[in-house]
Amino acid sequence: MESFFSSQTISVISLALLIVGFSKFIIYYKAFNVPIVDYIDPSEIITLFADNIATASVIVLILAIPYVGIILPYNLSGIDIGLGFFQRLSMHVSLLLPVIFIGFVFLLVFLSILWRRPKIEKFELVRYVCAWPVITMLVPMAALESSAYPGIQSLQQYVIILSLIISFTSLILLATWNEIQKVKAGYFSNVEVEFEGNTLTSSNTEFYIGKTKSYLFFYSTNDKASTAYSTGKLKRIKYTPQ
Repeated sequence: MESFFSSQTISVISLALLIVGFSKFIIYYKAFNVPIVDYIDPSEIITLFADNIATASVIVLILAIPYVGIILPYNLSGIDIGLGFFQRLSMHVSLLLPVIFIGFVFLLVFLSILWRRPKIEKFELVRYVCAWPVITMLVPMAALESSAYPGIQSLQQYVIILSLIISFTSLILLATWNEIQKVKAGYFSNVEVEFEGNTLTSSNTEFYIGKTKSYLFFYSTNDKASTAYSTGKLKRIKYTPQ
């Protein structure tokens, strides 16, 4: 366990999480035709992705415990390559039962939290339910199966890291997709932005989509374009999601 969480391993995971967080930000604003990189101050890079990094840390920690405690020792001991694929598959499923159970418990907790949020959509629940077997079964099984190939056995620690990154990336991209769909469905249609001498009010056809330190953005569904407003004279934002 200690050798897995080395400074090198943590550096690789941290860099990957930062890249994924940055990608999420770009993907979200790209959906509203905003070249967000042009509006980000370099000093914002870390703070803009603080929520991604915090969420990632929790997810990676939860996943890393069964990965390192169950999958890594199993892989390092090797697997009988003389076994058929379906025999190995059966062994993988048996070994992953604790991981599947833990993942199912966290899925129920996660969905119960989502259910209490405002403006929850059925597609959001369905997508997380569909993501559950990928993260708790398919990706871990791929990590286990890699031990059947001698050329990969010496890289098992990095196979685990890659599996954790793939799991987190899947979740963050799914969350981004959900967020885009919710905003387009009118999640921010009741937001009021007050400047000195001017007030912008969201509607179903032109609505607030987000902000950086220096700019905030409104998207128009009529012309499929966004407008950036400087926050220099911003007084307040009244946020009342539907």
